[in-house]
Amino acid sequence: MFFLLFKRNKKDKALRVVLFYILYCIINEFTNFYLQSIHSSFVISLFSIFTVVEYSFFCYFLIFALPKDLFKKLVFFTWAGFLLFALIDYLFLSHSQEFDSFTSGIESIIVISFCVYYLFSQIRLSNNLLIYSTFNFWVVITFLIYFSGTFFLYLMTESMRENVAFQKQYFIINISFNILKNILLCVAMTMKLNHAVNQQKPAIPELDDDLFIQTNTNQQN
Repeated sequence: MFFLLFKRNKKDKALRVVLFYILYCIINEFTNFYLQSIHSSFVISLFSIFTVVEYSFFCYFLIFALPKDLFKKLVFFTWAGFLLFALIDYLFLSHSQEFDSFTSGIESIIVISFCVYYLFSQIRLSNNLLIYSTFNFWVVITFLIYFSGTFFLYLMTESMRENVAFQKQYFIINISFNILKNILLCVAMTMKLNHAVNQQKPAIPELDDDLFIQTNTNQQN
């Protein structure tokens, strides 16, 4: 709804990546509830698939959001390495019968690191003084808060899966950060795209050297 209401430039690639990520999350949640209602064993596999797809969406977003080609290549190689690691963990380590706690933990660490780097690189640029009012900034903030809040939760899920008290805490924490993630993404949809903000920034007027020299001469006289 927020995408349709506030984003007139719907062809922006980073914007569309976030939109498809939101749609995938909705489909995944309904599929998860259905599989749990029929007590299907495929629920664990669904978590593993979601981890890989979610990380893929984030990397794809960074490729369009980051200006430096060198860092884009690093994002791509990191995505390929994470995909290989997740496949090994699913087939050989967890044997597709356990929650992918270790893979989720690695995903959180990488995503948090990328978010911190993005914010640091944008703050260093003098032409991004209005970065807090841009779409990319709020998307990165969303992922930073979400993965920071659920890092230890997902890391402990497999070892504490049989603990009833932990199951209640898991439900509360997980749904709270998911709601917060959705709210922040709604806020992001109301923000202007990065290139729109940069175009609106007033340019610094160039000084006329002849006028500057003439002014100094008059002052000395």
